[in-house]
Amino acid sequence: IGTKTSPPKRLDVQYAPNNTSVSVSPSGEIVEGSSVTLTCSSDANPPVQNYTWYKKNDTGIWQAGSGQSLNFSNFRYWNRGQYFCEARNKHVGQNSTAVSINIEVGDRTALVWTVVGITVAVALVAAVVCMRWKKKSARRERVADTQAL
Repeated sequence: IGTKTSPPKRLDVQYAPNNTSVSVSPSGEIVEGSSVTLTCSSDANPPVQNYTWYKKNDTGIWQAGSGQSLNFSNFRYWNRGQYFCEARNKHVGQNSTAVSINIEVGDRTALVWTVVGITVAVALVAAVVCMRWKKKSARRERVADTQAL
């Protein structure tokens, strides 16, 4: 009895996206006005065909964009929140877990207090100038009344 070896066959195992995740660059606290990039990664065969981005807020879930990356060139306070992506190939899609993106608002708070301080200082200077002007006007009137007698 003889043995025969058949040539190797390539087996293409297809599967839906899995291990779908989001990475944020830069990581950590985001400064308002900076550039932020969210990148969606997933393992799938065939490869992922569509990436869709979503943002969660108090009223629901909203589509935020499409493509493997979601880019913000000027990240603002209202952009903060929870984001997740959906990776989809021809079989099915999988959502990543949501990532929270916070924003550093310390600079904004300092700016607000600076503006308030300057406004109060200008108002005080204007009040002092008005009071001195009124006093000088009252003196001139008294002097004029005295000279008229």
